[in-house]
Amino acid sequence: MKRQIYMEYRKMWNKITGVAVLAMCAVVILHLFIYLNLQYRAIDSEGQIVEGLASYRALREASEEIKGTMDGTYIRELVDKYNNSFDKSYLKEHRGFLGTGGMTKFMVPNYFINYAYYGAYMSNGNDKIGLEYDFLDSEDEFYKTYKETVKEHLAEVNPYTEEQMNILGKKVDKLNIPYQTGYYQGLANLRAWFVLDYGLIFVVLAFALSGIFAKDHAGGITELTLSSKYGRKNNFNVRWIAGNIFIISIYFIFIGVQLIVNGVIATLDGWNLPAQMFWFECLHNITVGEGILILFGGGLLGAIVIGNIVMLISIKMKNRKLAVILSAIAVFWILKSKNVYGFSKMFNPANFISDSLLTGYCFVGDMALPYFVIAIIFTLFYVALLRIGIKMSYRKYYID
Repeated sequence: MKRQIYMEYRKMWNKITGVAVLAMCAVVILHLFIYLNLQYRAIDSEGQIVEGLASYRALREASEEIKGTMDGTYIRELVDKYNNSFDKSYLKEHRGFLGTGGMTKFMVPNYFINYAYYGAYMSNGNDKIGLEYDFLDSEDEFYKTYKETVKEHLAEVNPYTEEQMNILGKKVDKLNIPYQTGYYQGLANLRAWFVLDYGLIFVVLAFALSGIFAKDHAGGITELTLSSKYGRKNNFNVRWIAGNIFIISIYFIFIGVQLIVNGVIATLDGWNLPAQMFWFECLHNITVGEGILILFGGGLLGAIVIGNIVMLISIKMKNRKLAVILSAIAVFWILKSKNVYGFSKMFNPANFISDSLLTGYCFVGDMALPYFVIAIIFTLFYVALLRIGIKMSYRKYYID
């Protein structure tokens, strides 16, 4: 069976697949290099403005000055450094700098501190990077304010009951403080462009898998396949397994390109910083790197669901061209309908890469299930349902 799976897998790597994968990689690379080169600029350690791709290396070097543990001593020194910095005076004169691709070494620690004040209304920008807060007088007061803000944020943007908030409040109280801070802009880019370009995987799958069960495709179904000793049942399992291996392959190609390009441009430093430096209201004691891996895992689950939808369309249509068209329409609709709020967003596999995987919870009684667990449960349900649909259609498959 392994040999058959390998042969079916090889059939999927045809010219159309090759063109689709190369196009995906080209779009990702060009998207990153062109946009990041044109849009971004940073204040370096000498107070100079560095533009383009070089701005990330300059920012990384400057950020060495603000690495550390955000305890009371660090916070007092940070306030002094920022208030006497070129960065502060420059931001005061250029009010739109941070909102239009500008970067400063103070972004990571200062944004985290400002979140303690703004909570759910926190955003990037010059007006939310200052450090003129009374709660910065002591470490205890700062982290007490931060934890209360997290609780208020969760209650404000989610329909949690009072009892559920009490459960989440206990998780907030168990957060491992004080936090480390430093540079993570490369990882921030990785997460942003991963989310932005994620739909490209769906497009590739719509083209590449549409012929897997088609009768008019070289790698599709033939009369010999259906009538051979190892016919319907075995062939179905082989094709379905090969199809899912193919999905995983395409996904890892996409991730590999993202990692390489973002790593080359801005490095992947900051992997071990606490997730709260990036996802302020995250209640998991994990690192930024682990958080990104969870999003990558959710992305793989979403791709598997989409790939199985395409396989179902392929076997229903039996015609590759028609399957491509309907798969493209399905992909477009799924991506178009993903912009919803609350728990309902988790029904859409395109949202399995949402930051909510790290910040949202679904309650089953007194049990708080993180959204990344919900993504796993939904994937198992969707794939099982789609497999049943594909299998039932395959049993009735005939060549006219």
